[in-house]
Amino acid sequence: MLLFVSFVGAALVMILVSANLPIPGFAKFIILIVGLVLDILAAATRFYSNLFIPFYKMKNGTVVLSEEDPFLLSPSGEAIISRRGESVYATAFLKIPVYRSATEMSAEEKVDFARLFSRIITLSKTPFKLSTQLYTINKDDYIGRISDKLSEVEELYQKDSAGKSAPQATIDRERGQITMWHNLLESISKAQSHALLNYASVTAVGGSEDEAISLASQQADELSAGIGSILGATPTLISGQEILLIVQPEYTIPFSTVSEQIRQKTMEEGL
Repeated sequence: MLLFVSFVGAALVMILVSANLPIPGFAKFIILIVGLVLDILAAATRFYSNLFIPFYKMKNGTVVLSEEDPFLLSPSGEAIISRRGESVYATAFLKIPVYRSATEMSAEEKVDFARLFSRIITLSKTPFKLSTQLYTINKDDYIGRISDKLSEVEELYQKDSAGKSAPQATIDRERGQITMWHNLLESISKAQSHALLNYASVTAVGGSEDEAISLASQQADELSAGIGSILGATPTLISGQEILLIVQPEYTIPFSTVSEQIRQKTMEEGL
């Protein structure tokens, strides 16, 4: 609103200047053109403020869209909550199990499978979202456990190799374990692992968090029953950290896992 008033005020000043001051005709023409541009900007900020406000709030190269949290995880971890004025919105997510791949289906089976999802779309009068999320599996904990096991075996091998009491068979077995853990760590770290998540989401609005969560859970239960009857597999409510796979980019594409893959690829190219 402030931008709109500022541009309108500046445009009025330009018009008054061109109309009242004794200036040459070409100068008046230029001032009128500037006033027209300001009028256009005023109209743009009035009806398209979402495009101008980020640039208006830009500080040190950072665009601040909002200082409020975009959403909160409900206490039960089964929905995300956001506030818009006096209203509270709660969104619940359902994981849809699909045990067949389109690559394994014939042409007729693909058509029948598509028809099943067409029936799902017409299940509810309440709007819901039906989508698929491809995400990168976070293997950091798994890689950490393999690294710890490798360090443990290498330490034991060095200790037995330095001493004279360990049998040669034990030393050979430990050397083989080191090779095995090295190969496992290299193969796990090098390749990207992805998973596919099919889900449906419903959003309910209420006057309080409890009301919104209750309505969203009720709609999710109704949708789950309908999808289960069509697909023959009951969807489950997504909760906790798994919700973040859908709504948070750093969970969808884990930074540390991707950084490790980039680092190893760079080292290989350098070699």
